[in-house]
Amino acid sequence: MTDRPMHTVPGLLDRLAALYADGVRALEDGRLQHAVMLFSEGIQLDDEFRQGQVTMYAQRAFAYQRLGDHVAAIRDYGRAIEMEPPINQAQYLFHRGMCFTALGGHEEHAVNDFGRSIAIYPDHPGPYHLRGKLYAADLGRYDEAIADFDRLLAMHPVAEGYQLRGYAKLNVGRGRDAIPDLLEASRLEHDTYTDYLLAWAGAVAPDDELFFHSMQAVLAVDPDTYRQYFLDNDDFARFRHSPRFHQIVRG
Repeated sequence: MTDRPMHTVPGLLDRLAALYADGVRALEDGRLQHAVMLFSEGIQLDDEFRQGQVTMYAQRAFAYQRLGDHVAAIRDYGRAIEMEPPINQAQYLFHRGMCFTALGGHEEHAVNDFGRSIAIYPDHPGPYHLRGKLYAADLGRYDEAIADFDRLLAMHPVAEGYQLRGYAKLNVGRGRDAIPDLLEASRLEHDTYTDYLLAWAGAVAPDDELFFHSMQAVLAVDPDTYRQYFLDNDDFARFRHSPRFHQIVRG
């Protein structure tokens, strides 16, 4: 027996269990503000109460995250990480890393949380995906991004993983190695940005036919966004004396 209030106040344990259950139902139904209210009331009564090792802090953090209140979610995930077992901590670290990413300007905090999540449970693809994306798109740590996407794609082959691994390879001068990744990304989920990356890969591989084919595909769909890239990017400079290049640029 402890001196926690649920052990000394008649009916409090039942009240806490009801608040928890109602909060979970509210979460499942998408009534997120109501879920926050219920879990907040429970935390005020006994902030250590939990069901199946999951605290009300964790549940409220999920609600805050879905509401877009990432600062509040980060705070609650921190408490849940302190209070719950390691397997739960891995999940909360992953989610807290997502919150840091969503806030912007906290990339190193996010990378740290994703790394801690991986250290606890290395068999979940999510932290590799999101850490690799930060390494490639925000931090310029391309070799580390490639390593993360290697792990991700071994577990869960997704288009963005192939696309970003190809992008990272391009940035470390591995244009020819990038081509199979970008072709697979395009096969899984075709988009114009992948075609642009294929043009870039063709330029540096070199594979001139791939460059021209991909350039034409890009400018046929979105000339306003991409035309200037083809005119300004130094990796495309050797093509700018080609009549074929100018014919495609003019459309």
